[in-house]
Amino acid sequence: MSSRLVPVTIAILALAASCPAQESSAQESATLSFVQKNCVACHSSSVSSGGVDFTSAKQPDTFVQNREVWERALAKLKAGEMPPPGVPKPPAADTAAVTKWLDAEFTRQDAAIRADTGRVAARRLNKAEYNNTIRDLLGVNIEPADGFPQDQAAYGFDNVSDALNLSSVLLEKYADAAERSVRTAIFGPDKLKSAATHYSFPVRLNDTRGKAPKLPDLHGYDTTGLSSRHAAHVMHRFPVEGTYSFRIVANGHRPDRSMPVHIGFWIDGKLTQQFEIDATDLEGQNREVRAQVTAGEHLLSVSYLNEYSGLPPSYGGPDPSTRPPTPTLSSPHGKLTPEDIEILRKLGTTVKTDSIETRIDNRFESIDVGGPFEQVTGPSLASQKFVYTCGHTDGKHNASCPRIIVSNFAQRAFRRPLAAKEADPYLSLYTLARKHGDSFDEGIAAALEGVLVSPNFLYRIERDQPVDAKATTVPVSDYELASRLSYFLWSSMPDAELLRAASEHKLREPAVLEAQVHRMLSDDKAQALVDNFAGQWLQFRNVDVVRPDNGKFPDFDDSLRHSMRRETELFIGSIVKNDSSVLDILSANYTFLDERLARYYGIPGVTGPEFRRVDMSATQRGGGVLAQAGILTISSYSTRTSPVLRGKWILENLLNAPPPPPPPSVPALDDTKVGESASLRQQMEAHRASAVCASCHSKMDPLGFGLENLNAIGQWRDMDGKFPVDASGSLPGGRKFTGPKELKALMLQDRDAFVAGLTEKMMIYALGRGLERFDRPTLKTIESEVAARDYRFSALVMGIVTSLPFEMKRPQDTKALSASASIDHNPEGNSK
Repeated sequence: MSSRLVPVTIAILALAASCPAQESSAQESATLSFVQKNCVACHSSSVSSGGVDFTSAKQPDTFVQNREVWERALAKLKAGEMPPPGVPKPPAADTAAVTKWLDAEFTRQDAAIRADTGRVAARRLNKAEYNNTIRDLLGVNIEPADGFPQDQAAYGFDNVSDALNLSSVLLEKYADAAERSVRTAIFGPDKLKSAATHYSFPVRLNDTRGKAPKLPDLHGYDTTGLSSRHAAHVMHRFPVEGTYSFRIVANGHRPDRSMPVHIGFWIDGKLTQQFEIDATDLEGQNREVRAQVTAGEHLLSVSYLNEYSGLPPSYGGPDPSTRPPTPTLSSPHGKLTPEDIEILRKLGTTVKTDSIETRIDNRFESIDVGGPFEQVTGPSLASQKFVYTCGHTDGKHNASCPRIIVSNFAQRAFRRPLAAKEADPYLSLYTLARKHGDSFDEGIAAALEGVLVSPNFLYRIERDQPVDAKATTVPVSDYELASRLSYFLWSSMPDAELLRAASEHKLREPAVLEAQVHRMLSDDKAQALVDNFAGQWLQFRNVDVVRPDNGKFPDFDDSLRHSMRRETELFIGSIVKNDSSVLDILSANYTFLDERLARYYGIPGVTGPEFRRVDMSATQRGGGVLAQAGILTISSYSTRTSPVLRGKWILENLLNAPPPPPPPSVPALDDTKVGESASLRQQMEAHRASAVCASCHSKMDPLGFGLENLNAIGQWRDMDGKFPVDASGSLPGGRKFTGPKELKALMLQDRDAFVAGLTEKMMIYALGRGLERFDRPTLKTIESEVAARDYRFSALVMGIVTSLPFEMKRPQDTKALSASASIDHNPEGNSK
């Protein structure tokens, strides 16, 4: 090349390189101009709709400094939500150019982010993790953390390290829990005094008195009575194994001439005892039964067996009564005739002194649980094997046993190998106890209690490792990775197989890691992921505390509450265990029902108290979480549905688009007029007439209105009081739907938003921290992998556990964590 051409060539290359930058700068200016022209009318210092003020958005750095605001703006532009209805829209080409540039700008920003694992804090075990870890460490299922103060939540979860503070009250509780747990494992549970717990059930006013008798369709009805609204159910925690008494008080009525009624008492769905009551007026009738029960939480149920059998022939039920009519007095009031006196002399109090009873409203008033009596004492064989790892469960220990027992226990409790002499402080507790004349077992108990109040047990501490001075990230150790996995998927300590893979340094091998993840997800302990992750993400835990208005919704009781929660637990659990598509959460054509819930939903052919998978494709409500009564109940008020609450719940939990908080002084709806002078929809439309309100409600309310056929406790309806339900909606951008099935079909079109939101929620839960901007590239990668693997649940989990922030940590964090691990710890000071 000629030397005089070199400057020209360099100039041409420099000009070519500068063109993209100039083009980007021009589009950046065009975007800022677009916003000033089209957005500041609603988003200014005086009218900050959604809490957004664009008047100051005039400098290029706003796209970096206010990234979250611009991301929300981008999402709304793409969805056609902005500008809101009634406001002139800019040319489509201008909007397309702005959204294209914003997408490119955010991609550029993400590509420039330096890889970072985020801050790794020493994480205290929360209540669920503590209970599960004690269960798996000692083989005792006593849930000692139930008496701890409530864990605080952050970013929607109660396992986030920054919210898991340590109070003086909790320190004292730790000492008590350690003593109780260890002594239960070594000596068996303490001998308890008998105590009683009273459970009362709501009384329903019956409106069938005096009406012609009419039975429901009895084809294949549940003869156990467990699915009937007349049954009663309660969860009770039994502190120890033993014999307990159960005093069952009946209530309600049976028709005159009925045969004796048979009552069944059930524990965890198994018929334990049955007895009969020969009366038509059941109020105050009671019986006491006793049963042997193991320690832990159990479902207690009482039901009327074959409750439609033995009725008078006029009812047309099975096995009709053969009894003659009950004699009645000539008049319930006034002077008795000689015939009346003779009737009373012969029949006494069984005679009817008022009108003949026709009601079938037998029910239960209460259950009293008393005990324990004949308590089972002594340790379990499983607990002894967990403790006496020297192999001498027969008590014939030798001199090496104390060190073997304490070292093995501490290694399992700390979830890693011990450092040299790390077990010595705990062995000194054993020695001290023996010097004071205590037995071998008492000495071991003192040592193990010391282990359980160590920071190395109470916290998940990740230790320092030798690293390259220039390294920005370092891998967590194999044992730390095992703990991250087990507390993510099981909310508990690693099991022997996981620790073995860690000790052999095989856990990072892709095939081994994937095999372990699949094994763990298929294990029963993965129920913790349903309870603790999904229960908080979807908020179905709240079903336990909601209180729908009994006057408006008399069908709601604790039995229905239990079935509602169980439906969602089994549904999510099936997705986890069967490795189904996460999109089923939105659009599954199935659910899990028992007879009670099936009748409540109006689905025939489901009989008995057992939950089973039911095809919902032919029903109006369809499947998925948005068809489940528990989810619909927690997103409603106690007296009525709320399109706003339901729409907000969908945006926050399913579409990854949480709305901003409402402006102050927004007036509430007048509940007394709902369904009377106007439908809820009509009131809502008047309520959001303001353009400021419409900016958020234009997307939120239609989502909620799509579920209006499902009332405040999830039951199908066609009328809202005096008005037909209008479940139609139109989303910004013009997409229309009617009813829950069409709504879910539209939401499925936004599957990328759903997967992004689910990935973010699960990443927070897995890491125990909030997400930062540097996490965005990782999240995008996981979302792409999930889509590429048919949205399988395991693909989401594998994407998280193989990600940089899950497998790695910052080098500087290890020093802080090591410092916390070396806290001066005097186990003797904690000994009781």
